[in-house]
Amino acid sequence: MRGLFRGIIYCSLWYGSIVAGFLFIACPLLPLMFISPPKFRRYGDLLFSCWELYPAALMELLGMKIVVSGDHISPDDSAILVMNHRTRVDWNFLWGAMYQACLPHIAAHKLKFILKDPIRHIPGPGWIMQMNSFLYITRRWEVDQGRLSRSLDYLIDLRRRTQLLIFPEGTDLTRSSREKSDKYAAEHGLPTYNYTLHPKTTGFTYLARHLQKSNYLDSVYDLTIGYPDRIPQSEIDLVTGKMPDEIHFHVKRIDISDLPENEVHLRNWLEKRWLLKEEILKQFAEKKSFSDVPWPKPSQLPLRIALVFWTLLTGSAILLILTSSFFRFWTILHVLIFICLSLFSSGFSELEMGWYWHWKRKFTEASPKEINNKT
Repeated sequence: MRGLFRGIIYCSLWYGSIVAGFLFIACPLLPLMFISPPKFRRYGDLLFSCWELYPAALMELLGMKIVVSGDHISPDDSAILVMNHRTRVDWNFLWGAMYQACLPHIAAHKLKFILKDPIRHIPGPGWIMQMNSFLYITRRWEVDQGRLSRSLDYLIDLRRRTQLLIFPEGTDLTRSSREKSDKYAAEHGLPTYNYTLHPKTTGFTYLARHLQKSNYLDSVYDLTIGYPDRIPQSEIDLVTGKMPDEIHFHVKRIDISDLPENEVHLRNWLEKRWLLKEEILKQFAEKKSFSDVPWPKPSQLPLRIALVFWTLLTGSAILLILTSSFFRFWTILHVLIFICLSLFSSGFSELEMGWYWHWKRKFTEASPKEINNKT
């Protein structure tokens, strides 16, 4: 019963805070996009970074311990983060790890996930991720290559030092996905893995080469996640209280000077990292830890402030929906806008990027030829 109560509280506050942030902060920012797209992106990233403190605070409050070891993540790095995908909810615990991994801690990084396209349709979280320029892929390379190219060119042109997270395995580790990975290994003469899946190298290689060619890649961070006790495989596990007491992360920074520039060598490099990751996770399964010397616990004050702020914001949203006709109208209006964007377009981020290039052509000194190449 305690686990169920903990799961309901965590998921309800987590989801409620996203909806409240969407209605109270993100939607009122929308006019700024038409006035100054760079400022809209800057403040949008800041909003999301501040929100990321909230799930970290909830984990701390409800007794989920995040243990991080290895290298710190520099928020000034333009970087690719690669991580094993043990469960469907790995990304949820990553925010707690990023709070510890980044120096300084407060609203430091500009983390953006590369996710499956259907996720953008989820009411609330999917819409906020669209507004935060997360990258969505369809697993059809002829479509995904264009999407990735446009998104990367946009972030590069804004000079945003962004951290892009990709799960090279493409899916979480389950019995069926492991069977497919083993079949792939047998067909290509590769070793079979027990703790990871063989990575798909196309997406990572394209990201790395695109950023390298633009001189806009500082490093790659190899993140490894491990669960020493309970493993929540899905969102249902979280809601029903099957939540881990500890989640461990190990971070390895690879400088751009140590990353190959040839596409074939990049593919081989990633495969070798995954072979090493398999060995690391094998040792983790025995020791229940990546390191005997985890980092000291960071300051809890920002988490406490975030806990109070976002909880009050969530409560205010619920109260206003129940009592205010104007706020109900505001809610319905923006819900309908984003439903239409999800159903009849490639998402808000495509609209944002298209307007940015139009705005730059009309209101800045950029070369028309340069702008036309992007659009």
